[in-house]
Amino acid sequence: MRKKSYHHSDLKKALFLSCHRLLKRTDPEKISLRSLADEIGVSHAAIYRHFKDREALLEVMATHGFERLAKAQKSALMREKTAELGFLRAGVAYILFAIRNPFYYKIMFLTKRTNPSEELRRSRLRSYSILVNACRNYLAEKGKTNDPREYALMAWSLVHGYSNLYLETGFPKSEATALNRTPSQFAEDILKNMMF
Repeated sequence: MRKKSYHHSDLKKALFLSCHRLLKRTDPEKISLRSLADEIGVSHAAIYRHFKDREALLEVMATHGFERLAKAQKSALMREKTAELGFLRAGVAYILFAIRNPFYYKIMFLTKRTNPSEELRRSRLRSYSILVNACRNYLAEKGKTNDPREYALMAWSLVHGYSNLYLETGFPKSEATALNRTPSQFAEDILKNMMF
């Protein structure tokens, strides 16, 4: 098969888009730089001009995942008129992101990195800051003096735990079905139990 020719920046974008498509349906453990090169029709050596190894590419994809998660949560917050509903919907948005993007979720949260890039650290922080601000506004609306960062960690633990259970065991889905609710309705009801 004849190899394609890409401008330097176009190849990086093509690799990103190809990996994005793969992560919608493929476990990241099965993604290799060679398979990506084959998919977009370039030599294997060409990829190494942009990414030193598979982990470097997946780290870029994890950064993109955190940006998408932050956007989903911010959008959920902005649609609501009260801090309480915004906080609730942001939690559901987190869970729905995990359910709809399990392989992104895996590279974002279930892959250990000893020395993450500055871009990844910043995207994680942006995502977490949205949650902390949502908690701060919710607590203020309710007249509570809880520390917003502590409350955010509690809220994050709940939605993260629910998401992990859903992806790893399917238990929340089967419980939701048994209670005649959708997984998102069930998640919302669980989150309501945490609220004041």
